[in-house]
Amino acid sequence: MEQRTLRAVSSKQARAFAKVVLEREWACQVKDIRFLGGGSFGFVYAAVIDRAPGTVVMKGFRCAGLCAREASELRLLGQTSVVKVPSVYFTADETPDIPMDFLCMEMVDGTNCFTDVSKLLCSRREKQRFADDVTTALRRWHTQTNDKFGLIGNAVYDSWLDFYRPFSADILDEARRMHESGRLESRAMRAMERGWAAFDKIFAEPVPQACLIHGDLNVMNIMTDKKLHLTAIIDPLESKWADPEYELFQLRNLTGNCFKLYETYKQKYPVSENCDVKTAFYALYHEVYTYILTGSRIHWYLPQMVRRFEKDLRRAGL
Repeated sequence: MEQRTLRAVSSKQARAFAKVVLEREWACQVKDIRFLGGGSFGFVYAAVIDRAPGTVVMKGFRCAGLCAREASELRLLGQTSVVKVPSVYFTADETPDIPMDFLCMEMVDGTNCFTDVSKLLCSRREKQRFADDVTTALRRWHTQTNDKFGLIGNAVYDSWLDFYRPFSADILDEARRMHESGRLESRAMRAMERGWAAFDKIFAEPVPQACLIHGDLNVMNIMTDKKLHLTAIIDPLESKWADPEYELFQLRNLTGNCFKLYETYKQKYPVSENCDVKTAFYALYHEVYTYILTGSRIHWYLPQMVRRFEKDLRRAGL
């Protein structure tokens, strides 16, 4: 498991590339283009054009292979979704003059439920309605099943642990190397080792069915209006046919607990006996996984995952 190779492209360069690609692919004129956001793997822009639908989203990827994967995931999730998932208009592969892949998709209404902090001031009733809507949408995906487990487009595993055990073992091996080089603190390493020693007990209950998961369903990717009416879910990442509980740890991330997303899902739908400690294990290992892939991290975030995992291990008697 290695850090992904990122193309050396700035936000300013990507904005210019997005305009060229959009005008070339759609034979349109871009009247305005503005930055919406970005992360380790790319940049996102809203482009106003001189033809329908008027405004589109252009997402440029700094890492090979992610564009086609996300387009496929959006299309699959959108087929059965009870909430808006952005439609894919086209994808464009990198060229010698444009060293990025681009995904052009539908512009959706609303703002996300993390950066728009005014949503934390909504009433308890509005927050509960929001939590009900999000978990209903999530459950709809979880009722879509497959004969095999694994990444969308490469689901070849007969059981969840056939996929997840070696995957998490690879994360642990790389974490050990990071710890030896001083890039991962000792408390996090001890928690990962403790979880690995208890792996068979934590994951003792078999996962009966491979279910469709979004892969990154935290509040950053949930769009609403000012009153928390759900408008869209965006930005899947490594969607899988998986244990549905592999999705649930994201509901507790960032401001997710403020909306009681995780608790609402557990109240409405059946979960495994070890759901809390399982999702805490997933959260910790996933956070280290993203650190491995990107080479960067939010320093306050991993300690939060460690503390939650330690608490849930104690509650589970592990």
